Amino acid sequence: MWNWTWMLVLAVALCGCFKTKDDLTLNADGSGAVRIETRLLIPSETFQTLGMDEGDAPVTYPPTGQAEAKRLFPAKDFKVTSNEDRAEDGGSTVVITAEFKDVNALLVSPYAKAHGLTLVVTNGVLSLKALSGIEGAARLAEMKDDVGMFGNVLASVEVEELTKRKTEMRMEFRVTLPNTVSSANAGGTREGKTVVWTMDHAKQTNAAEFAQQAGAVLEAACSADGVKFSPVTPARLNLLTFKDAPTGALGEKVAAPDTQKIAVSAKFVPTALQVTRSIDLSGEGGSHQNHAQLVGTIVLPRELAPQKWGAVKLDEAVDAKGNNLKFEENSDASLMTRYSGIQRQTSEGDDEDDEDRGDNAASAEARHTVTLSFQPPDWKVREIAKVKGSISLQYFGGAQVMKLSNAIPGKWIKEMKNEADFDFDFDGTGKSISDLSLPESGLSLHLTMGTAQGPMTMLMIQAGGGKVSVTDGQVYDTAGRPWPTLFQKQDLAGEGTFTLVVAGRPTAPLSLALVVNSVGASVEVPVLLEKIAIGPK
Repeated sequence: MWNWTWMLVLAVALCGCFKTKDDLTLNADGSGAVRIETRLLIPSETFQTLGMDEGDAPVTYPPTGQAEAKRLFPAKDFKVTSNEDRAEDGGSTVVITAEFKDVNALLVSPYAKAHGLTLVVTNGVLSLKALSGIEGAARLAEMKDDVGMFGNVLASVEVEELTKRKTEMRMEFRVTLPNTVSSANAGGTREGKTVVWTMDHAKQTNAAEFAQQAGAVLEAACSADGVKFSPVTPARLNLLTFKDAPTGALGEKVAAPDTQKIAVSAKFVPTALQVTRSIDLSGEGGSHQNHAQLVGTIVLPRELAPQKWGAVKLDEAVDAKGNNLKFEENSDASLMTRYSGIQRQTSEGDDEDDEDRGDNAASAEARHTVTLSFQPPDWKVREIAKVKGSISLQYFGGAQVMKLSNAIPGKWIKEMKNEADFDFDFDGTGKSISDLSLPESGLSLHLTMGTAQGPMTMLMIQAGGGKVSVTDGQVYDTAGRPWPTLFQKQDLAGEGTFTLVVAGRPTAPLSLALVVNSVGASVEVPVLLEKIAIGPK
């Protein structure tokens, strides 16, 4: 789950990448390559120690190493290589190359999203729009540790040294088009088929102006003669103002999956039964340490994997004597089991490791770990007669963009000014976000936490609605300007909690643009085990 520790880690990760050269080449047949060279102030393994390469960590730009590169450039569409050279000052230089054969695979990649990359062919002209991708890093470089949190969280990183060298931040974004560049906006240097934009903090010492420059839209164009590809660009919420951002349906409605094939293919494979029983010697009773957990994995072909894993439901748990082992509804123990029921899906990076080991079977499967919790049987009972439940696999039928004007007033965002403010300020009920479009879509939104500290703003939002799911989001300030926003899905026990982390302090009230997917089909996968032995036979 997102917390202030994660935000501080993210701040160091981004401002630690202080010199970047990004070279994008587009060929006429739709193939091409990306080469990113980043000078890091700290070794790349430091980011691994901080957890930046974990499967549930946010995807950041520029990449700090191989694991980050694989998430920016999915293996199914890119051939990715990386190399790292150490510097005498303790930092390192990371070089990532990613080759692709289909420009439309590039356009749907996290790399393209970070750049707001847009390609359009109209009237014989290929037009490109993009962002530098470093505005977030530029804003986070202004972080200050006023309450001493960095020392507690990131003792291994010389944060003070990072901030001292923030004016050395430099970005070079080079784009090579299929034909000679015919036009480029201010700041772009043209030479043949190539245009180069450079953002240099040393030449722009005013931090706010440098961040504004880093967030400017970059434009270039060339003739479409000989261009054989037809680009299809997703909605770029980070490229447009709130007024100009698209609204309504995105693309064509997705065809319904073969639910019968999914139902036959998906299997629950049990992996462990954990039983914990304790003796209360205090005489007070009411020990909450007794519990049992059945752990297993949902396995199905990767091409049939759902876009959303639903909640795990326990229908029945009885011991050999017929005693009911389910926790009472709404009890503390029952509530806790809800949050143990959803585990992280095997990541793409994990699958790549499987391929590296030659385990082709594992790489062809999607795996999702689930846990069903219930009460343990009596000490003398050596068998659980039955555990029965299910998990739903949900498949999206289409997506739309919902725009919520002035959704988050400034009074809902708590200012973090001292160490005492870092107490977890979570509102379980949440503050209701109102908009006429929400009831019509079947979606409800509640802000459960809004915080701001230094150059970062965090909004944690609870989304309700069983037939819809929020999959992306963008934050805009009161003037409608987009700010660098990271979307982090939470999916606590099937609930739609997500977090929007903004690099910067946009002026409230804040407007939101959300990508909302509707669930077009749902498949229930049964979980059933009988005669489970406990202890030695």
